[in-house]
Amino acid sequence: MKIFKSLIFLLLTLIITSCVQDNVLEDPPIVPEDTTLVQKHGLLQVNGNRIVDKDNEPVCFAGNSFFWSNDNWGGERYYTPEVVSWLKLDWKTTIVRAAMGVEDPGGYLDNNVSNKNRVVTIVDAAIDEGLYVIIDWHSHHAEDNTNEAVTFFEEMADLYGEYDNVIYEIYNEPLDVSWSATIKPYADSVISAIRAIDPDNLIVVGTPEWSQRVDLAAADPITNYSNIAYTLHFYTIYHQQWLRDRASAALDDGIALFITEWGSIGYSQVDSEANEWMTWCFENKISHCNWAVNDKEEEWSILVPGASTSGGWDDDDLTDAGKLAKNIIKNWPE
Repeated sequence: MKIFKSLIFLLLTLIITSCVQDNVLEDPPIVPEDTTLVQKHGLLQVNGNRIVDKDNEPVCFAGNSFFWSNDNWGGERYYTPEVVSWLKLDWKTTIVRAAMGVEDPGGYLDNNVSNKNRVVTIVDAAIDEGLYVIIDWHSHHAEDNTNEAVTFFEEMADLYGEYDNVIYEIYNEPLDVSWSATIKPYADSVISAIRAIDPDNLIVVGTPEWSQRVDLAAADPITNYSNIAYTLHFYTIYHQQWLRDRASAALDDGIALFITEWGSIGYSQVDSEANEWMTWCFENKISHCNWAVNDKEEEWSILVPGASTSGGWDDDDLTDAGKLAKNIIKNWPE
């Protein structure tokens, strides 16, 4: 009888152990809630003079701007998903910018299909990679083509308004024109069209004199709509402390800034002004995109002529400006 009871006990033990093991094996794996950058930070919002994430924490991203998208300008060859993937993998890029040329030859006004398709390629790739992405109306005369801008951004809002990844940049670099009489009325028309479809994604508005007169925007900000930031551009060979002082004053006046384009001194990996600008950006939580993903022989291209249009670049494929930009972006603290 004792032997029989021992056998029953042993059998029950085996059954219980087996059930426990089965339950452990059958439990679903734990999936992290925030698997991408955008899932972690969510929709970007302007709060005072800062851009914050879904938890109301100031954010500061570093990434790359593509070159003009225009047909046969050369930079359009790099509008590929592989390049976006490589920038995320190797450069640790957190934001990319699709710079769609407009009125210049080969741009949107000449061929809206090819240029729009390039933008869609970059935006789709960024969404797939969990990156933020700027849709840039890359123009110096946007006020001359307001209806075309409205049509374009209505289509982009229809396509991407539900994605937290997307930021609309509705005017790249206005020239020496009035903020209040020219740029602001244009912006009002385009923002109104976007907001009728997409009520909340971040919109960035260019400022006079190649997006350096942020003081003028600060003196007469857009108040009819929420979640609006303003564009600041700099190139270290031209723009030093005087522009940082102007930008700091604009922040003090209460507007939020976004550096959608910047360039280093070029042809050098040593640029003390770039260091000064990056310190300022980090201290003020200003996101920035480096100009430009291209192999054109000019000082701000990150690639040497003939570099692959599918990424996979080693140091020999990078210009000195590219090596400097990569070092900044790859080591940028999130």
